[in-house]
Amino acid sequence: MERDFFQGYLTIDFAAEPFHSAPKLLARSAVLYFGTLPQVAAVTLIVFVPAKLALEWLCWALGAPEGGVLSYALSAVSDLVLGALAAPAVVYLLVGRLRTGRPAPIGESLRWGWRLWGKSLWNTFKMEVTVALWTLLLIVPGVVAMVRLAFTEVVVGVEGNRTADVLGRSRELSAGRRWRIFFVLAAIGLVELLAWGGVLRLGLGMALTDSLLAVVSQWNVAALLLMYLGITRASARS
Repeated sequence: MERDFFQGYLTIDFAAEPFHSAPKLLARSAVLYFGTLPQVAAVTLIVFVPAKLALEWLCWALGAPEGGVLSYALSAVSDLVLGALAAPAVVYLLVGRLRTGRPAPIGESLRWGWRLWGKSLWNTFKMEVTVALWTLLLIVPGVVAMVRLAFTEVVVGVEGNRTADVLGRSRELSAGRRWRIFFVLAAIGLVELLAWGGVLRLGLGMALTDSLLAVVSQWNVAALLLMYLGITRASARS
């Protein structure tokens, strides 16, 4: 996959199943996610754990109580910053699995994530602001905006420097498929909610709790990647 680093985007040169059925996509994403879970977890934890531990120490040094406004705000910002690095790295890892049957090496995946970190962060920030502004009006417009922009991280992770208008590209990919996308994301969101409750009961502290939940959230990346491939490959054939 060295050519991908040279050209600045991932070459999709393998077959992909079209995205016609939300339940089938959900099942295939579970197979992809859990089949690569050790590698996905390794990439995510390498990114999250050191930074989250440093943040936990900072909150302690500032006297900010865990669960307080300041610690919550810092945790949310760190999730955005760290997720922008982890998401393209996980995309790279999963594309390697789909292309060759084996996940891409962890080091290469992290290198890809670092290369696209700035672009990923900026576009994820714009996505979050857009969703938040629509949510201020009513919950439903916020959900619609979330679905329309759901492909943001995957577009950055796959198309890299080839696409300038990342949010516009996400809107294009989601058009006509939003109910299916919503069903998949809602189902995975329910799993994340259950995992959140289970991890909290372990009492591991903010750093490890946030890091483990970040691993769970990568199922979203796997699902959206399969949707992306199903949509773009079908378009290429037509």
